[in-house]
Formats: sequence, C-alpha cells, structure tokens
Amino acid sequence: MNLTEAYLLLFVLLAVVAVLSVFFKNRIALVAPLVFVVCAIVTLLAGMGVRVREIVEGPFAYLDNAMQILAGAAFVFLLYHNGTLEYIFQKIVGRKRGNVLQLLFLTLFVALPAMLTGVALTSVLSTGLMVGKYLMDKGADKAKAVEVVAVGSALGVLLPPLCMPTMLTVIAHGPNGYLGSFEGYFVPCLVIALPALVVYCAISGRRILEDVQADPDREKAGGPVCLVPLIVVALLLISHNFLYFIMPFLGYPLIYTIGFILAVFLKAKSANPLTAAAEGMRSAAPELVLMYAFASVTEVLTLVGSVGTISAQFALATAASTLNSATTGTFLAVGLCVLVLIAGTFFGPALAVCIAAAGDFLLVEALYGNTEMAMFGLGAVLAISMFTSLRGGIVDLTSQALGADGVSGKSVVVKNVIPVILVCVVAVVYIVARVAAKALMI
Repeated sequence: MNLTEAYLLLFVLLAVVAVLSVFFKNRIALVAPLVFVVCAIVTLLAGMGVRVREIVEGPFAYLDNAMQILAGAAFVFLLYHNGTLEYIFQKIVGRKRGNVLQLLFLTLFVALPAMLTGVALTSVLSTGLMVGKYLMDKGADKAKAVEVVAVGSALGVLLPPLCMPTMLTVIAHGPNGYLGSFEGYFVPCLVIALPALVVYCAISGRRILEDVQADPDREKAGGPVCLVPLIVVALLLISHNFLYFIMPFLGYPLIYTIGFILAVFLKAKSANPLTAAAEGMRSAAPELVLMYAFASVTEVLTLVGSVGTISAQFALATAASTLNSATTGTFLAVGLCVLVLIAGTFFGPALAVCIAAAGDFLLVEALYGNTEMAMFGLGAVLAISMFTSLRGGIVDLTSQALGADGVSGKSVVVKNVIPVILVCVVAVVYIVARVAAKALMI
C-alpha cells in the first residue's frame, strides 16, 4: 500500500463518521452502530470485500471489560431499584451543610454508578435522575440540575476503579502486543479526577445550591442493613487493587456478582433483580457499542494497512528529524489528545473514538515502550471529550433524561472550563512524564 492510499482510507473512515455524526446530531445510540458499517465500506474500498471476521474479531479484545461493565451496571441498578441508593440519598439531602460540602456529596453520589461501571449513562439514568429531579423540585434552575448530573457522571467515569475510555486506549496495544487487563490504574484515575472534582465543588457550590435547602422531612426508606452489599463490594474492590498479594484474584465480574446476590436479600424495599439487571445493562449498552466500534476501527485500519504505512512514515520522519524519538513521540501524543478533544467537542463521541483508535497504534510505535500512562492520558482526554461534546454528549443525554429541554451542551461546558482544563493538564503530565508516572500504577 502506498502512502496516498493509506491516508485516503483513513480520511474516508473519519469523514463518513463525521458526516453521520452531524446528520444524526451526534446521538451515540444511532451513530455508534453505523461505525461498523463504515468499517465494512473501508475494507470494500481497499479491495478486500466485506471482512466480517476482522470487524467482529476486534471487539473480542474487550470481552472481559464488557463483562465488568455489565456486571457493575446490573449491581448498581439493583441498588437503585431496591432502595439502597434512595437510603443514601436521603442521608445526604436530609442534613444541612455548607454549599461546597453539600455539592461534593451530591456530585459523588451522582458519580457512584459511573465509578463502578466506567460508563456515564449508568449514572445519568439512576443517581442522576434522583439528584436532578430533587434539585428542580427544590427550585433550582434546570440548567443547574443538568450541570450537576452531567459533571458528576463525567467525573464518575474518570474516578476509580473503572474507566471505559481509558480501557480502550490502554488495552488496544498492550506491552509486546499482549492485550493486558485494566489493572493498576486505581491511583492514576484518582489523581486525574480528584482535583477537578474538588475545584468544581469549590467554585460552583454557592452558584448551584444557593437556593436549595436541606430536606429533613424527606420520606425515610429502609435501614442501614441495605448498605451491606455496597460495603462488601467496596472492600473487595480495595482488596483487589491494593491487597492483591494476599487476597485471591476474584475479578470485577465476580465481585459485582457477590454484591448483586447480597443485594437481592439485603434491601430497603422489594425489587425484581432480573428487571433491575436488564435495565442496568441497557443503560450501559450505547457506550459498550462505542467500545466495540473502537476495536473494529483499530482492527480494520490495521488490516488494510493504513496505520502500519502511516506509522512507518512517522518513523522515517523521526529518524530524519533533529528531535529525538522520545520528544517526537511526546509531541505526537499531545497533538493527538488535542485532536480527540476538538473532534469530540464539535462532532461527538463517535468521531473522537475513531480518531483515538487510529492514533493509538501510531502512538505506541512512536513512544517506543513505557506507553501505559501515555495511553491512559489519551483515554482520559477521550473521556472528557464526551462531556465537552456540544451535541449528543453527556450533557444532552442528561437533558433528555431529566426532560430539561433547552439546556445546551455549550452553556454547561463553558461554566466548567476549569475542571476540564485540569483533567487535560494531568493527562498531558502523564504523557510527558510517562516513565515516572508509572510509579502510580499499583
């Protein structure tokens, strides 16, 4: 394959996804499945026919991660249906606190499902509905309610233990070609999300909650026994990430299954576990499709030779450059992050995912080892681009869920530029200091 053909196939893939994103107004549930069709078009243009094998084969790299996400979603939505999350929520809103501290509690409460699953929609459609409706009932402007839910869901994705966008970039090209698991990233997730969370609450607490009062008379639901499944899961997750040398390796699906079984019996109110599990899995489905689309794009662009040919060109350019390979790789990584953020903001998550998939291979080759934290940084920028998306991103999905028509992505993103910048700065630090930053991986 010559260089022109390599760039042409890459351009066709990205251009078609961009057009589809604009046509369908960046709606993930509609655009993401069409990425697979675009992959088939690319293989056809390359003269290879419709290569179903490669289109399907790529997503199998993320089968374990899909199981983690789905198991987490089932567990979270059972807590939502059996009254556990309502019990926690009434404890939060029933006590008077300062605006900053109260917003911190509310944001973390919204973030909880996304933390356990790594996908934002599980928060938007559970704790997000609870907090958003509560704020609007208390007289808060609907734009403020949407903002709290959207920010909480976005930061929940970045908070440990799971983060789907960083899973994509980290696992796609593991060390020596081995598709590794998403282990050791608990502290990196915490470091990249916690400053943004604290700053957001500090600068927005009074603005968001100035007219919202505590609700001590809220109807009580259940007792503390319903917290046992969540506490057990939390302890097992901490053990899994920090006490792995003395604890057996259970894995996230088994940990969440243990919590799910406990939540069937230890509950605040009756709930159908099968209905709850099905609803949770449906909530995670659109972002799971994005994950599989990423894998298919990676596989197809490798098959047709685009990423290999372009990577070889970059290697030759690096050899001829006065800059050393590490510096060139760093510039490439930062430039790719900027491109992903711009694409995600103006064209939506699907195009950002495709660009990240195309650039992931180039980045691994350009960095010559020690790529884990650089890949994590790229994934973090991909995650935040789902929040900054002006149409079809987390803000729009939250507005639809809350029935808050008229709240635009731009109005929410503009008010939260500082937390977005903080996440991006830490991501760049991870890329630039990728060798030293590996010390955070436990």
